[in-house]
Amino acid sequence: MQTSSFKLITIAEIKKNYPFLAEDEKFDYFEDWEDTDHFVVADGEVNFDGNFYLDLYEDKEKKGLANLLNLPVKKMEEIRIEGVLIDGDFSTTGSIINAEGDYGPYVFVSGNVNCQSLLSGGANVQINGNVVAKEVVMTFYNHGSFNCKGLIDAPVFIVTDHNTTFSDRKNQLFYYNDRTDDTEPQNECKYDDETDEEIISNELRKLLENPLIETFEELERDLARGELVLKHNNPPAKTYEYWRERVLANYRDLKLVPMEFKTEELCTLALNSTFHALPFVHQDLVTAELCEKLVTKDGFAIQVIPDERITKELSFKAAQSGTMLRFIPTEFYSEELIVLVFKNGKYEPDINDVPSPFITAGLLVEYVKIGKGLWLDKACKQSGIDKLMVLKQVIDSGIEYLENIFGNHFSKEVADYAASVYDNEIYKVEWNAYVVKYKQKFERLTK
Repeated sequence: MQTSSFKLITIAEIKKNYPFLAEDEKFDYFEDWEDTDHFVVADGEVNFDGNFYLDLYEDKEKKGLANLLNLPVKKMEEIRIEGVLIDGDFSTTGSIINAEGDYGPYVFVSGNVNCQSLLSGGANVQINGNVVAKEVVMTFYNHGSFNCKGLIDAPVFIVTDHNTTFSDRKNQLFYYNDRTDDTEPQNECKYDDETDEEIISNELRKLLENPLIETFEELERDLARGELVLKHNNPPAKTYEYWRERVLANYRDLKLVPMEFKTEELCTLALNSTFHALPFVHQDLVTAELCEKLVTKDGFAIQVIPDERITKELSFKAAQSGTMLRFIPTEFYSEELIVLVFKNGKYEPDINDVPSPFITAGLLVEYVKIGKGLWLDKACKQSGIDKLMVLKQVIDSGIEYLENIFGNHFSKEVADYAASVYDNEIYKVEWNAYVVKYKQKFERLTK
């Protein structure tokens, strides 16, 4: 690894030595840099060995940067780095990687760039020379920018919802840019109604080493790992251990595992991490027993259970474990099931999820008893049910429910009715506690 070329320079020094950078609107874009913050700087040509990571805010990358700069990791953690400046050509045997789409450093290279692949997301990148990549140049997401004043020379060049500019391009195999109108029709994506995703073109898929990659996000994940992704470059053969490590790091990668490696053990490993891996599990393994196990562990798992595996019994298990009503097929709805969902839910019950035929006075009473009943007014109006009648039934159910009533549905009518039921010697202590807690509300009734 090249370690002698890079050094830390304060932003105050950057402004002094490279005053033209401050003229770039992307320099200190959010105006939150301090002059004591730093850039990683190389004066002159850099030849780097391996992948060069631009996500300098991440713990893993900070450790690599500490090694690069011959600094203790703890010292590196104390230093705020806002940018990378290379005043010359930059070549690396690996890829240049900014995998984070939401943010990244300011990057300036005065010369040419040569790499395996270049992935740029949230960083603001300015390259004054050409970019030559062995495989892919890909810019993605709308939080960063990429400006190359020269030529983009790469077999594959992809721009997805990213502020990307360049003077010229040379792309022998594939070009896609959703910010312009110069993409060939055969390279366009196709929308998949079932998955709600944009599926990349067959023109690109047939170039990739892994034919299971269907989306740009999946390709990003391979590029973020510094992988060789094009078939004609003969990437190293993948092993079971390789895929095991990937699935442990990201359950979504189970989708990309070739069938010979997608074993029951690997699928179980992914499912132990999260039920969201179920759509990527081989369908022969999706048994009724597995579905019951997942739903018993977490009721929200019912949202990924295949329709043919969802039964009334499974719906009740999901309700018992805690889920949302919208994830359960309406054919299994009943007042008993809805109340169970409301009682065991992790969030405030939402009566808006309940179809109008199932909204009864009894259900609304339970709705208010279980939570705040925030949408009670709307539900009563839509169903033609008297709100005061519902609240009186809640009051009759027990003095402990006055907290929900007084906290969210206080009125003279409910206060008078509650007093008629509980303002007596039997409930004296509890009633007086409510009167004290909601003193201001009671006082407003007398004005």
